[in-house]
Amino acid sequence: MVDLIQEAMKLPVDNFLGMLIYAVIYMLITGIVVSLALRFIPNRLPYTVKSMIVGIAVFISLIVWWNTIIK
Repeated sequence: MVDLIQEAMKLPVDNFLGMLIYAVIYMLITGIVVSLALRFIPNRLPYTVKSMIVGIAVFISLIVWWNTIIK
């Protein structure tokens, strides 16, 4: 089982399992970044600004994930 996962994680990713594993890893990292961002964003900022900051964090993580898979 470990050999299968290690084989799937080799770059460039050309299988569904590797893409799924990388997606889960990046979703966890994005969740941590977003929760940290929400914790440290001051409450006096408008809701729109907070949403933009969180959206930018998610967008950047999606770009990094896509570039990892394409590499």
